[in-house]
Amino acid sequence: MVNYKSNESYDVIVIGGGFSGLTAARELRFLGHKVLLLEARDRLGGRTWVDTRLNSKLEMGGTYVHWFQPHVWTEITRYGLEIVSGPKAEKVYWISNGKSHQSTISDYKNKLKSTVDRLMSESHKYLPLPYDPLHSPLIKEIDGVTAEEFMKDFGLTQEEYDILHGWVASDFCGAPAEGAVTQIFRWWVFSQGNWNNHSAMISTYRLKEGTKALIEAIAADAKAEIKLSTIVRSVEHNHEGVIVTDHNNFQYKAKTVIVTVPLTTLQNIKFNPALSLEKLASSMEGQTSKGVKVWARVKGKLEPFDALAPGNYPLNSVHLDRFVDGDSILVGFGPSAAMLDPNDREAVEKALQHWIPEIEVIESTGHDWVNDEFSRETWPMLKPNQLTTYFEEWNTPENRVYLAGTTYAKGWAGFIDGAIESGLTVSRRVHKHLTGENTCN
Repeated sequence: MVNYKSNESYDVIVIGGGFSGLTAARELRFLGHKVLLLEARDRLGGRTWVDTRLNSKLEMGGTYVHWFQPHVWTEITRYGLEIVSGPKAEKVYWISNGKSHQSTISDYKNKLKSTVDRLMSESHKYLPLPYDPLHSPLIKEIDGVTAEEFMKDFGLTQEEYDILHGWVASDFCGAPAEGAVTQIFRWWVFSQGNWNNHSAMISTYRLKEGTKALIEAIAADAKAEIKLSTIVRSVEHNHEGVIVTDHNNFQYKAKTVIVTVPLTTLQNIKFNPALSLEKLASSMEGQTSKGVKVWARVKGKLEPFDALAPGNYPLNSVHLDRFVDGDSILVGFGPSAAMLDPNDREAVEKALQHWIPEIEVIESTGHDWVNDEFSRETWPMLKPNQLTTYFEEWNTPENRVYLAGTTYAKGWAGFIDGAIESGLTVSRRVHKHLTGENTCN
């Protein structure tokens, strides 16, 4: 039985309450539109989520921000939020040829700086205008190349390759053999080929009060109608409007709809008429990010460190995040959720012992985003040929259906910044559509 909400009629329905959806809802409310936001989870935030574990408030998903990321920094400024960083690393561990090595951070960077800067500078050849990723015809020539293939052909020593393979695997939250090198180029280009800038931008600074503080600030500003625990099952659309049906067979009517669910889960919503073959194909393909984020409380106060291991290890990148009650809190990233359960203390301890044999894990935790029915991926990282094949199609509406999300961002795709950018861009397109329609009427 279908329960028609005949008294519920909106200008825009936003599906998904992450940064992209909330930003779009806020902008459209500011522009005078009636907005309904439907969120499948019992909370807002999407793949960002602050939870209290290990006797500390931890970011279970997306975390890092930087003043070089223009959209998120504007929001941080707007709401008067503060950023913090963890202890500065004093030593580095890395694994090469199956053996653990260590050095001071300065010796490590001196060893690799020229190679890393040369590698990162390759991004400028293909992305001369970073916010126009398809601008250069060269991008089509390189988009079919995986990150692993690119590194193998770059003339690296075995040690350089092992270190950088771990670094790139961590950025992909997946296997470099499956990820497009163009995706990592899109991160490198914003750092101007500078290793220190890049590290600061992608893994150093977080919001002092957590991503939840920014989510709540945007939601409060939006003043949109929000329905949590509402799973969208279908969207009917034509040139006149849309009807959205949820898991309880309630229907909501609107002039337009913005769909912000992760790309991998887009296929779970039934569209009538069906979305383009390209949009559906990209959702079926999924993305590279199948990895895991791990938090671990370890005994004692460790010397601040960074650690890297090649992509076939259960953890590729780990660093000390903070101290709590005389113990150390570490955060790490691995390429496969199937390889490591973040809640398995013994398995996490074993993974960390590849670098520090004497380390003792008291407790570990994390969230399995890959098997979470509402995400099916961590942060989005594209596979070969997806950028050039699908980018324009993702950003092309069908009837009154618009897609938004960090996957579709022109700039910092995969980051909170990209989600906000996409929400802003799509909300303005929807506003133009609605006001043009109203003018004609």
